[in-house]
Amino acid sequence: MAWVQDSESRVLLVRQTAGQKLWTLPGGKVRPRESLEDALLREVFEETGLRAQADDWMDIMDRPDRGTIMILYDVKILDQPPVIPNQLSEEISQVRYSARLPKEASPSATYFWNKFKTNTAG
Repeated sequence: MAWVQDSESRVLLVRQTAGQKLWTLPGGKVRPRESLEDALLREVFEETGLRAQADDWMDIMDRPDRGTIMILYDVKILDQPPVIPNQLSEEISQVRYSARLPKEASPSATYFWNKFKTNTAG
């Protein structure tokens, strides 16, 4: 998962099109023979249309109930200014920077937000 903050300390969020249509951080699954960093940068581009650079990982969230581990990376957007395209992926309906975590947020986004941001509801 990508932790991307803009110059106003807002965090980049994406809204899923499937299931509960939750807001979450950009990211996704690693493909066979794909590095964690390559998967992260691919997912950020697929979900937001933005080219990015991954810095160090920030935290890990273990989700044994789902059989997954979420690894949060500090990510910088290379596109300046960062322009989010109108046409998004089939998985994502909205992309935005947010100063507050939406009420309809995924468990992983909530977990990381509560660790790295001070205002937790919006």
